[in-house]
Amino acid sequence: MGMSAFRSRGFTLIELMITVAIAAVLLTIGVPAFTKLMIKNQLSGEIQTLQGTIAFARSEAIKRGTYVSICKSNDQSTCSGNWSDGWIVFENRDDDAPAVRDDIGGANEEPLLRVFQALPSGYTLNANSSFTNFVTYDRLGMANNNGTFVFCKDSDETTARAMIVIPTRPRIATDTDNDGIPNKGDGSNITSCESP
Repeated sequence: MGMSAFRSRGFTLIELMITVAIAAVLLTIGVPAFTKLMIKNQLSGEIQTLQGTIAFARSEAIKRGTYVSICKSNDQSTCSGNWSDGWIVFENRDDDAPAVRDDIGGANEEPLLRVFQALPSGYTLNANSSFTNFVTYDRLGMANNNGTFVFCKDSDETTARAMIVIPTRPRIATDTDNDGIPNKGDGSNITSCESP
């Protein structure tokens, strides 16, 4: 009696160890890059939401022939809190500065046009001193000031996305010097997520 021909199927221990080692290397390289990509995509979405908000406020000011303001709001009704808490767009008939939504619930209530909720945990939105509390557009579609908004994740400038607002229209800041950090209107880098 001879040995029957036996065909083995499966992996050897060495093949399995090599496969696990390659998978570990790929995960070590891939997961951080994927996480950074997800953060950039989230920030890009948030900056586009703000750009749409600004375009909406400008359009409504022209259409309604009055002042329209965007202000930070932690209660989605009044100007309060910080930009990361959310913001509102309202008809600011009396053009008060700082912008205040007047006579809420009364006969002369300034209409609330849009409400935006708080940013996800860990994400921040801050503005420079020009837009500390609000941005107002007049009936000609001109902003009350020039300024910059900055979105960041975990206060990391390398994740920053910036919106530069000039009197007529906003634009998303780009990285003109290719160092990975967006540049402000004057060409300098965003140096802080707290006070752009």
